Amino acid sequence: MLSDASVLLFPQAIKGLLDLMRKPLTSWLLGTALLLAPIAARAEEPTKSYPECSRAPTDGEVAAAKGAYQAGTASFDEADYARAIDYWEDAYRRDCTADALLLNLARAYELSGRKRQAVVALETYVQREPNSGGKDQINRRIEVLKKQIAQETATPAATPTATPQPTTQPGPTATPMPTDGQPMQEPQPEASQGKRSVVPLVVAGAGGLVLIVGAAIWLPARSDVARYESHCDVPSKREGCPASEIDAANAAQDKQSLGGWITGGGAVIAAGGLVWYFVSPRKPAPVAVQAARRTELTPAVVPGYAGLSVSGSF
Repeated sequence: MLSDASVLLFPQAIKGLLDLMRKPLTSWLLGTALLLAPIAARAEEPTKSYPECSRAPTDGEVAAAKGAYQAGTASFDEADYARAIDYWEDAYRRDCTADALLLNLARAYELSGRKRQAVVALETYVQREPNSGGKDQINRRIEVLKKQIAQETATPAATPTATPQPTTQPGPTATPMPTDGQPMQEPQPEASQGKRSVVPLVVAGAGGLVLIVGAAIWLPARSDVARYESHCDVPSKREGCPASEIDAANAAQDKQSLGGWITGGGAVIAAGGLVWYFVSPRKPAPVAVQAARRTELTPAVVPGYAGLSVSGSF
């Protein structure tokens, strides 16, 4: 028989044994959770496919797509890639024939770190535009993105503690989408991108117009002055001139001087505008601009969305 002391100690022993059995289990569960945490953090991003384009957009849908594209371009220029994606996805949903929007979306997805969705957008473009002149370059870009995704996935799970950041350059200096027949390039320095402001050219044009007006005044006045001087006995000194022509000659002289000042001022303004244009820095270039639908223009542009002069119709 068990003594009273044994009866009292037996439950305590059982409890201690159970505690020992629980500790390894708890430690194992905690360790497993810690090991799986990085794996969960590196879970693949969700991707979506683009539905088949089975109909032509209406005029209203085209107009709405233009507005969404322009809003997305403004957001992209501000490096707000998430908002740009929302606008461009909406534009492509409304006008699924504007396949070049997929190139814009791919760039925005890449800059926001969503490389898998960028691959989906590029592959969809290649499928829908099989005769694109930039097909080979786009396929190489797809391969580069897939290699980057594979390298990021193969990184030891214990190393990353946060979502990997994109390695591409900021949006305002992003290279526009490539045109047909031109190789796709990695982002280039801002100095080689974008366009200069047209304001200096407007100033130069205004100066040229003033110059023309001044010349139109100066040339006839100069002819009149020469004619009046020829009536004088000593033309070089304007001596012996007919008294009846003195007032007219002086008026012609004043008109010649006015025309000279206007001509000189216009020349200075025109030259200053040209110098201003060539020394002014370039503005950052937006992502792909547009081309008219069903034309032979580049696939890196979107029909009629940025107001460029193009042939064909949207």
